[in-house]
Amino acid sequence: MEESMVVGLIPAPELPADMAERLADELPQAFSDNINRAIEWKIRLYYDPLTGAAENIDKNMQRAAAIKQKENWDYTVCLTDLPMFSQKDIVLGDVNEDTGVAQVSIPAFGFFPLYKRVKKAIIQMVSELYYKVNGYPESTNEGTAASNEGHLLKRRFYFSPIRKASHPNDKVKADVLFVLRPRIYGRTRLLLGMAYANKPLSIIPAFKNVVAVAFATGAYGLIFPTLWKLSVAYGSIRFVVLMLAAIFGMIIWVIVAHNLWEKPSYKSERKLRMLYNAATVMTLGVSVAVYYCMLYILFFAAVAFFVPPDLYASVTGLEEQVSFRHYLQLAWLVTSVATVAGAIGSGLENDSMVRNITYGYRQQQRYEQMEYYGDDVED
Repeated sequence: MEESMVVGLIPAPELPADMAERLADELPQAFSDNINRAIEWKIRLYYDPLTGAAENIDKNMQRAAAIKQKENWDYTVCLTDLPMFSQKDIVLGDVNEDTGVAQVSIPAFGFFPLYKRVKKAIIQMVSELYYKVNGYPESTNEGTAASNEGHLLKRRFYFSPIRKASHPNDKVKADVLFVLRPRIYGRTRLLLGMAYANKPLSIIPAFKNVVAVAFATGAYGLIFPTLWKLSVAYGSIRFVVLMLAAIFGMIIWVIVAHNLWEKPSYKSERKLRMLYNAATVMTLGVSVAVYYCMLYILFFAAVAFFVPPDLYASVTGLEEQVSFRHYLQLAWLVTSVATVAGAIGSGLENDSMVRNITYGYRQQQRYEQMEYYGDDVED
Protein backbone atom coordinates (compact mmCIF):
# COMPACT_ATOMS: atom_id res chain seq x y z
CA MET A 1 0.00 0.00 0.00
CA GLU A 2 1.31 3.41 -0.96
CA GLU A 3 2.46 5.55 1.96
CA SER A 4 0.68 8.88 2.32
CA MET A 5 1.60 12.10 4.11
CA VAL A 6 -0.55 15.08 4.92
CA VAL A 7 0.90 18.60 4.83
CA GLY A 8 -1.20 21.30 6.43
CA LEU A 9 -0.96 24.90 5.21
CA ILE A 10 -1.95 27.54 7.76
CA PRO A 11 -2.18 30.88 5.95
CA ALA A 12 -2.96 34.28 7.40
CA PRO A 13 -5.98 36.04 5.86
CA GLU A 14 -5.85 37.96 2.58
CA LEU A 15 -2.64 37.56 0.50
CA PRO A 16 -1.30 34.41 2.24
CA ALA A 17 -4.74 32.78 2.04
CA ASP A 18 -5.04 33.61 -1.66
CA MET A 19 -1.63 32.11 -2.36
CA ALA A 20 -2.34 28.99 -0.30
CA GLU A 21 -5.53 28.35 -2.27
CA ARG A 22 -3.66 28.67 -5.57
CA LEU A 23 -0.87 26.37 -4.38
CA ALA A 24 -3.04 23.66 -2.83
CA ASP A 25 -3.62 21.86 -6.13
CA GLU A 26 0.01 22.08 -7.32
CA LEU A 27 1.93 21.15 -4.20
CA PRO A 28 1.20 17.38 -4.11
CA GLN A 29 2.88 16.89 -7.49
CA ALA A 30 5.67 19.31 -6.55
CA PHE A 31 6.38 17.35 -3.35
CA SER A 32 6.40 14.14 -5.35
CA ASP A 33 8.86 15.54 -7.91
CA ASN A 34 11.20 17.15 -5.40
CA ILE A 35 11.02 14.97 -2.26
CA ASN A 36 9.72 11.42 -2.75
CA ARG A 37 7.69 9.98 -5.62
CA ALA A 38 6.77 6.90 -3.62
CA ILE A 39 4.56 8.94 -1.28
CA GLU A 40 1.03 10.13 -1.88
CA TRP A 41 1.10 13.77 -0.76
CA LYS A 42 -2.07 15.45 0.48
CA ILE A 43 -2.67 19.13 1.23
CA ARG A 44 -5.01 20.54 3.85
CA LEU A 45 -5.83 24.20 4.51
CA TYR A 46 -6.56 25.78 7.88
CA TYR A 47 -7.20 29.54 7.89
CA ASP A 48 -5.94 31.23 11.02
CA PRO A 49 -5.97 35.00 11.82
CA LEU A 50 -3.23 34.63 14.45
CA THR A 51 -0.74 33.63 11.75
CA GLY A 52 -1.03 37.18 10.45
CA ALA A 53 -1.35 38.89 13.82
CA ALA A 54 1.21 37.48 16.25
CA GLU A 55 4.62 39.09 15.79
CA ASN A 56 6.23 36.50 18.06
CA ILE A 57 7.69 33.54 16.17
CA ASP A 58 7.28 31.18 19.13
CA LYS A 59 3.59 32.02 19.50
CA ASN A 60 2.93 31.12 15.88
CA MET A 61 4.96 27.93 16.15
CA GLN A 62 3.12 26.80 19.29
CA ARG A 63 -0.28 27.46 17.79
CA ALA A 64 0.65 25.73 14.54
CA ALA A 65 1.86 22.69 16.50
CA ALA A 66 -1.47 22.58 18.36
CA ILE A 67 -3.42 22.74 15.09
CA LYS A 68 -1.18 20.08 13.56
CA GLN A 69 -1.80 17.73 16.46
CA LYS A 70 -5.54 18.35 16.42
CA GLU A 71 -5.83 17.81 12.65
CA ASN A 72 -3.45 14.83 12.72
CA TRP A 73 -1.14 16.19 10.01
CA ASP A 74 2.38 14.96 9.32
CA TYR A 75 3.86 18.43 8.68
CA THR A 76 2.65 22.00 8.88
CA VAL A 77 3.74 25.16 7.06
CA CYS A 78 2.50 28.58 8.18
CA LEU A 79 2.25 31.36 5.62
CA THR A 80 2.38 34.80 7.23
CA ASP A 81 2.42 38.31 5.81
CA LEU A 82 4.43 39.54 8.82
CA PRO A 83 8.20 40.15 8.72
CA MET A 84 10.42 37.80 10.70
CA PHE A 85 13.87 38.52 12.14
CA SER A 86 16.81 36.70 13.65
CA GLN A 87 18.72 39.45 15.40
CA LYS A 88 19.48 41.79 12.44
CA ASP A 89 18.88 39.25 9.67
CA ILE A 90 15.70 39.08 7.60
CA VAL A 91 14.21 35.59 7.94
CA LEU A 92 12.49 34.09 4.94
CA GLY A 93 11.53 30.86 6.69
CA ASP A 94 12.24 28.76 9.74
CA VAL A 95 11.87 25.07 10.56
CA ASN A 96 11.20 23.33 13.88
CA GLU A 97 12.20 19.70 13.54
CA ASP A 98 10.79 18.58 16.90
CA THR A 99 7.23 19.69 16.16
CA GLY A 100 7.28 19.26 12.38
CA VAL A 101 6.28 22.89 11.89
CA ALA A 102 7.76 25.49 9.51
CA GLN A 103 7.01 29.14 8.79
CA VAL A 104 7.35 31.20 5.63
CA SER A 105 7.32 35.01 5.65
CA ILE A 106 5.84 36.11 2.32
CA PRO A 107 7.05 39.76 2.44
CA ALA A 108 10.68 38.56 2.50
CA PHE A 109 10.25 37.45 -1.13
CA GLY A 110 9.80 41.03 -2.35
CA PHE A 111 7.87 41.70 -5.54
CA PHE A 112 7.36 39.44 -8.56
CA PRO A 113 7.62 36.56 -9.35
CA LEU A 114 6.19 36.05 -5.85
CA TYR A 115 4.05 32.99 -6.53
CA LYS A 116 6.87 30.75 -7.80
CA ARG A 117 9.20 31.81 -4.99
CA VAL A 118 6.68 30.94 -2.29
CA LYS A 119 6.00 27.58 -3.92
CA LYS A 120 9.70 26.70 -3.90
CA ALA A 121 9.99 27.87 -0.29
CA ILE A 122 7.19 25.56 0.84
CA ILE A 123 8.82 22.64 -1.01
CA GLN A 124 12.10 23.41 0.73
CA MET A 125 10.51 23.63 4.19
CA VAL A 126 8.69 20.32 3.80
CA SER A 127 11.89 18.79 2.43
CA GLU A 128 13.77 19.91 5.54
CA LEU A 129 11.09 18.43 7.79
CA TYR A 130 10.86 15.18 5.84
CA TYR A 131 14.57 14.40 5.81
CA LYS A 132 15.51 15.76 9.23
CA VAL A 133 12.52 14.52 11.25
CA ASN A 134 12.51 11.03 9.78
CA GLY A 135 16.25 10.73 9.20
CA TYR A 136 15.74 9.73 5.57
CA PRO A 137 18.66 9.97 3.14
CA GLU A 138 18.43 12.86 0.71
CA SER A 139 18.84 10.65 -2.35
CA THR A 140 15.40 9.03 -1.90
CA ASN A 141 14.11 10.66 -5.05
CA GLU A 142 17.02 9.67 -7.28
CA GLY A 143 18.82 12.96 -6.97
CA THR A 144 15.81 15.23 -7.49
CA ALA A 145 15.27 15.94 -3.80
CA ALA A 146 16.03 19.42 -2.49
CA SER A 147 19.45 19.09 -0.91
CA ASN A 148 20.64 20.98 2.12
CA GLU A 149 23.58 22.48 0.29
CA GLY A 150 22.10 23.43 -3.08
CA HIS A 151 18.59 24.17 -1.87
CA LEU A 152 15.77 25.32 -4.14
CA LEU A 153 15.47 28.78 -2.67
CA LYS A 154 18.86 29.92 -3.94
CA ARG A 155 17.68 29.52 -7.50
CA ARG A 156 15.12 32.29 -7.05
CA PHE A 157 17.40 34.94 -5.50
CA TYR A 158 20.21 35.87 -7.84
CA PHE A 159 21.37 39.08 -6.18
CA SER A 160 20.35 38.36 -2.58
CA PRO A 161 21.47 34.80 -1.75
CA ILE A 162 19.50 32.88 0.83
CA ARG A 163 21.62 31.22 3.48
CA LYS A 164 20.78 28.42 5.85
CA ALA A 165 21.65 29.05 9.46
CA SER A 166 20.96 27.86 12.97
CA HIS A 167 19.08 30.19 15.26
CA PRO A 168 21.54 32.03 17.54
CA ASN A 169 19.00 32.03 20.39
CA ASP A 170 18.20 28.65 21.91
CA LYS A 171 15.00 30.06 23.41
CA VAL A 172 13.46 30.45 19.97
CA LYS A 173 11.92 27.23 18.77
CA ALA A 174 13.46 27.03 15.32
CA ASP A 175 16.21 24.63 14.30
CA VAL A 176 16.91 25.88 10.78
CA LEU A 177 16.59 29.41 9.44
CA PHE A 178 16.72 30.78 5.91
CA VAL A 179 18.02 34.35 6.02
CA LEU A 180 18.57 36.98 3.32
CA ARG A 181 22.01 38.40 2.65
CA PRO A 182 23.29 41.05 2.33
CA ARG A 183 21.18 42.65 5.05
CA ILE A 184 20.59 45.99 3.32
CA TYR A 185 19.37 44.33 0.16
CA GLY A 186 17.29 41.95 2.26
CA ARG A 187 15.59 44.86 4.03
CA THR A 188 14.85 46.48 0.69
CA ARG A 189 13.22 43.30 -0.56
CA LEU A 190 11.28 43.02 2.69
CA LEU A 191 9.89 46.54 2.37
CA LEU A 192 8.87 45.90 -1.24
CA GLY A 193 7.21 42.67 -0.16
CA MET A 194 5.36 44.39 2.68
CA ALA A 195 4.13 47.07 0.30
CA TYR A 196 2.94 44.34 -2.08
CA ALA A 197 1.17 42.56 0.79
CA ASN A 198 -0.60 45.83 1.61
CA LYS A 199 -2.23 45.75 -1.86
CA PRO A 200 -1.67 49.42 -2.73
CA LEU A 201 -4.04 49.33 -5.71
CA SER A 202 -6.91 48.26 -3.48
CA ILE A 203 -7.45 51.81 -2.20
CA ILE A 204 -7.60 53.44 -5.65
CA PRO A 205 -11.45 53.36 -5.58
CA ALA A 206 -11.26 55.48 -2.42
CA PHE A 207 -9.70 58.30 -4.48
CA LYS A 208 -12.93 59.06 -6.37
CA ASN A 209 -13.70 62.22 -4.39
CA VAL A 210 -10.12 63.44 -4.67
CA VAL A 211 -10.02 62.89 -8.42
CA ALA A 212 -13.29 64.79 -8.85
CA VAL A 213 -12.15 67.75 -6.75
CA ALA A 214 -8.66 67.79 -8.28
CA PHE A 215 -9.95 67.67 -11.85
CA ALA A 216 -12.49 70.42 -11.18
CA THR A 217 -9.78 72.57 -9.58
CA GLY A 218 -7.32 71.99 -12.42
CA ALA A 219 -9.93 72.60 -15.09
CA TYR A 220 -10.84 75.90 -13.46
CA GLY A 221 -7.16 76.88 -13.25
CA LEU A 222 -6.73 76.25 -16.97
CA ILE A 223 -9.14 79.12 -17.71
CA PHE A 224 -6.54 81.62 -16.55
CA PRO A 225 -3.25 82.20 -18.46
CA THR A 226 -0.98 81.92 -15.39
CA LEU A 227 -0.52 78.15 -15.63
CA TRP A 228 0.00 78.40 -19.39
CA LYS A 229 2.84 80.89 -18.94
CA LEU A 230 4.43 78.95 -16.10
CA SER A 231 4.42 75.74 -18.16
CA VAL A 232 6.57 77.50 -20.76
CA ALA A 233 8.86 79.23 -18.25
CA TYR A 234 9.61 76.17 -16.08
CA GLY A 235 12.44 73.76 -16.81
CA SER A 236 12.42 70.00 -16.32
CA ILE A 237 13.85 70.19 -12.78
CA ARG A 238 11.00 72.43 -11.60
CA PHE A 239 8.42 70.05 -13.05
CA VAL A 240 10.01 67.08 -11.27
CA VAL A 241 10.29 68.96 -7.95
CA LEU A 242 6.64 70.06 -8.17
CA MET A 243 5.52 66.53 -8.96
CA LEU A 244 7.47 65.00 -6.05
CA ALA A 245 6.24 67.73 -3.69
CA ALA A 246 2.65 67.06 -4.74
CA ILE A 247 2.98 63.28 -4.35
CA PHE A 248 4.70 63.43 -0.97
CA GLY A 249 2.27 66.12 0.19
CA MET A 250 -0.61 63.83 -0.74
CA ILE A 251 1.00 60.89 1.09
CA ILE A 252 1.48 62.95 4.26
CA TRP A 253 -2.09 64.23 4.07
CA VAL A 254 -3.55 60.71 3.75
CA ILE A 255 -1.45 59.47 6.69
CA VAL A 256 -2.47 62.35 8.94
CA ALA A 257 -6.13 62.50 7.86
CA HIS A 258 -6.68 58.77 8.38
CA ASN A 259 -4.35 58.28 11.34
CA LEU A 260 -2.21 55.65 9.59
CA TRP A 261 1.03 56.33 11.48
CA GLU A 262 2.00 53.68 14.04
CA LYS A 263 2.63 55.46 17.34
CA PRO A 264 4.87 54.27 20.21
CA SER A 265 3.09 51.69 22.33
CA TYR A 266 4.00 49.12 24.95
CA LYS A 267 2.52 46.49 22.64
CA SER A 268 4.81 47.20 19.67
CA GLU A 269 8.56 47.01 19.21
CA ARG A 270 10.34 50.07 17.86
CA LYS A 271 11.96 48.10 15.02
CA LEU A 272 8.66 46.68 13.80
CA ARG A 273 6.86 49.99 14.24
CA MET A 274 9.41 51.76 12.04
CA LEU A 275 9.15 48.98 9.48
CA TYR A 276 5.35 49.18 9.42
CA ASN A 277 5.47 52.95 8.94
CA ALA A 278 8.00 52.65 6.14
CA ALA A 279 5.79 50.04 4.44
CA THR A 280 2.79 52.37 4.79
CA VAL A 281 4.68 55.24 3.14
CA MET A 282 5.83 52.96 0.30
CA THR A 283 2.34 51.56 -0.18
CA LEU A 284 0.79 55.01 -0.33
CA GLY A 285 3.59 56.08 -2.67
CA VAL A 286 2.49 53.44 -5.19
CA SER A 287 -1.20 54.32 -4.73
CA VAL A 288 -0.67 58.08 -5.08
CA ALA A 289 1.64 57.59 -8.09
CA VAL A 290 -1.11 55.62 -9.85
CA TYR A 291 -3.64 58.31 -8.92
CA TYR A 292 -1.27 60.99 -10.24
CA CYS A 293 -0.88 59.16 -13.57
CA MET A 294 -4.66 58.83 -13.92
CA LEU A 295 -5.10 62.53 -13.27
CA TYR A 296 -2.30 63.36 -15.70
CA ILE A 297 -3.98 61.40 -18.49
CA LEU A 298 -7.27 63.23 -17.85
CA PHE A 299 -5.61 66.65 -17.95
CA PHE A 300 -3.57 65.87 -21.04
CA ALA A 301 -6.72 64.85 -22.88
CA ALA A 302 -8.46 68.04 -21.75
CA VAL A 303 -5.52 70.28 -22.68
CA ALA A 304 -5.03 68.65 -26.08
CA PHE A 305 -8.73 68.98 -26.90
CA PHE A 306 -9.58 72.42 -25.51
CA VAL A 307 -6.38 74.48 -25.93
CA PRO A 308 -5.82 75.66 -29.53
CA PRO A 309 -2.13 75.88 -30.53
CA ASP A 310 -2.45 79.45 -31.84
CA LEU A 311 -4.08 80.71 -28.65
CA TYR A 312 -1.50 78.90 -26.52
CA ALA A 313 1.36 80.54 -28.44
CA SER A 314 -0.30 83.95 -28.28
CA VAL A 315 -0.99 83.87 -24.53
CA THR A 316 2.44 82.53 -23.56
CA GLY A 317 4.41 84.61 -26.07
CA LEU A 318 5.94 81.44 -27.45
CA GLU A 319 8.04 82.15 -30.52
CA GLU A 320 8.55 78.55 -31.60
CA GLN A 321 5.80 76.35 -32.94
CA VAL A 322 3.55 74.71 -30.33
CA SER A 323 4.42 71.01 -30.12
CA PHE A 324 3.33 67.88 -28.31
CA ARG A 325 5.92 68.63 -25.62
CA HIS A 326 4.23 71.90 -24.65
CA TYR A 327 0.93 70.16 -24.03
CA LEU A 328 2.69 67.51 -21.95
CA GLN A 329 4.30 70.21 -19.82
CA LEU A 330 1.04 72.09 -19.30
CA ALA A 331 -0.78 68.92 -18.29
CA TRP A 332 2.13 68.02 -15.98
CA LEU A 333 1.99 71.38 -14.20
CA VAL A 334 -1.79 71.34 -13.84
CA THR A 335 -1.69 67.79 -12.44
CA SER A 336 0.81 68.75 -9.73
CA VAL A 337 -1.18 71.83 -8.71
CA ALA A 338 -4.50 69.97 -8.78
CA THR A 339 -3.10 67.08 -6.71
CA VAL A 340 -2.35 69.39 -3.81
CA ALA A 341 -5.68 71.20 -4.14
CA GLY A 342 -7.59 67.93 -4.39
CA ALA A 343 -5.94 66.52 -1.28
CA ILE A 344 -6.73 69.61 0.78
CA GLY A 345 -10.27 69.98 -0.51
CA SER A 346 -11.55 66.46 -0.15
CA GLY A 347 -11.26 63.24 1.84
CA LEU A 348 -10.82 59.64 0.79
CA GLU A 349 -13.93 57.48 0.81
CA ASN A 350 -14.22 54.31 2.90
CA ASP A 351 -11.96 54.92 5.87
CA SER A 352 -11.67 51.20 6.70
CA MET A 353 -10.43 50.48 3.16
CA VAL A 354 -7.67 53.04 3.59
CA ARG A 355 -6.70 51.79 7.05
CA ASN A 356 -6.56 48.20 5.80
CA ILE A 357 -3.34 48.93 3.91
CA THR A 358 -1.47 49.22 7.25
CA TYR A 359 -0.08 46.25 9.14
CA GLY A 360 -1.09 47.48 12.58
CA TYR A 361 -4.74 47.90 11.63
CA ARG A 362 -4.94 44.46 9.99
CA GLN A 363 -3.38 42.81 13.03
CA GLN A 364 -5.90 44.54 15.29
CA GLN A 365 -8.75 43.35 13.07
CA ARG A 366 -7.46 39.78 13.13
CA TYR A 367 -7.21 39.73 16.92
CA GLU A 368 -10.77 41.09 17.14
CA GLN A 369 -11.91 38.43 14.68
CA MET A 370 -10.39 35.69 16.85
CA GLU A 371 -12.08 37.08 19.97
CA TYR A 372 -15.42 37.32 18.18
CA TYR A 373 -15.47 33.83 16.73
CA GLY A 374 -13.61 32.20 19.58
CA ASP A 375 -10.74 29.75 19.39
CA ASP A 376 -11.19 25.99 19.53
CA VAL A 377 -7.47 25.22 19.44
CA GLU A 378 -5.58 25.13 22.70
CA ASP A 379 -2.15 26.75 22.42
